[in-house]
Amino acid sequence: MDDLELAIAARGGFVFRSDLLALGWTDRAIGQARRAKMLVRLRVGTYTTPAVLASSSPEDRHLLLARSVLAKFPEGSVALSHHSAAIAHGLATWAVDLTTVHVVRLDPGSGRAESAVHHHRNIAGLGFVETPSGLLAVEPAHATFQVACAGDVRGALVVLDSALNRELAVREELADISGRFRGWTGSRQARFVLRRADPGAQTAAESLLRQACFEASMPVPVTQFPIVEDGEVFAWTDVAWPEHRHIGEVDGQRKYWRDLRPGEDASDVVVREKHREDRIRGLSFGVSRATAHEVRPGQSHDTGLRWSYELARSRQLHERARRHLV
Repeated sequence: MDDLELAIAARGGFVFRSDLLALGWTDRAIGQARRAKMLVRLRVGTYTTPAVLASSSPEDRHLLLARSVLAKFPEGSVALSHHSAAIAHGLATWAVDLTTVHVVRLDPGSGRAESAVHHHRNIAGLGFVETPSGLLAVEPAHATFQVACAGDVRGALVVLDSALNRELAVREELADISGRFRGWTGSRQARFVLRRADPGAQTAAESLLRQACFEASMPVPVTQFPIVEDGEVFAWTDVAWPEHRHIGEVDGQRKYWRDLRPGEDASDVVVREKHREDRIRGLSFGVSRATAHEVRPGQSHDTGLRWSYELARSRQLHERARRHLV
């Protein structure tokens, strides 16, 4: 490694302007390196390299930015909050501003907004812990409630589902927090969405799918429903309406990469998924599918209507079959 790489590694993926100056760089050299795409500016006076960002997800980039923000302050004087804390805890989020880091001041500093950082005053009742990534943050349940208050209904459902699914908060704890902080802007929405939250949603796409079903006035689905044949479970479906013999699946890139087996590529997973669906249909279940794109705003309305029609069709076929058997 050269001196720049060592300095970046020492900081955890970034360097400050002061670090570069200590290595003998000048502001002119920093500017030239940026123009040559050798350095990327994260925020004022903070840099990294394209190589560091190349393999980073948007959430990873946000954590890198958050780490650089915390490094600017004395240890223990600030902690991550809102979606910055949620991401640091490993929670799924939706439509949050990943260019802005949210922190709570644990020192006498006041609340304010500055370049890429939103400072919040500390308030009684907030708890703080170290996240798996080693960053000080508000507790997972508090971060969840903050995000649920700050975003729209979809964002609230995604983070609440995620907290329950990953067992970083329990429903009773979230309900208690919503009662103690009921004066927060958006707390009414958070309390409403908490009633719909379901630990069975394993991804943001599954949460968005359920929201599309709610908006289409469909019955509340069962999550992670097992499909059984010859006494054995061979499939777990994202959502299901067992009484109507209908199941639903939402597909995304992560789902296919997650299901890869050694020596396989994504096409092998697609073929295996097709065989799985045929087997489910063979047991007289209707199947609805949607892509991650189809459950997002702008597409979710049409998806909900289509699923509602397909569910009604399965209900009719199932009831007809039952009358025939009787």
